[in-house]
Amino acid sequence: MLDKRTGRFLLTLAKICSDGSYKIIDKSDLGKDLTAIEQMIRYLQDNEMIDVKYSDETVYCLSVLPKGRVLFETSRKKGRGKSTLSNKLIIALIAGCFVASILGAMLGALIARAF
Repeated sequence: MLDKRTGRFLLTLAKICSDGSYKIIDKSDLGKDLTAIEQMIRYLQDNEMIDVKYSDETVYCLSVLPKGRVLFETSRKKGRGKSTLSNKLIIALIAGCFVASILGAMLGALIARAF
């Protein structure tokens, strides 16, 4: 399971390597905390989400594997189709449905008595 920071890092790598080929990336472009970046790269490599062809003191040559691209695509689709309702709106909808059902039952009883 990816934590948020590693997930964001994988998304960044997937954007850089969008065509599926190996890209050479400067370590300085990835961030300031190099030990955390190295740990995230090692974790992603161990879980077969990226492949590191080589690395040295200044650059990485890596590619995002299909497993990592699937994660990238599902996160993009989640962001597009997801709409959220506020808690106030949900409570108002529930209250409105409750009042409408009570009024409907009362109206039904009145109509039944009339005929």
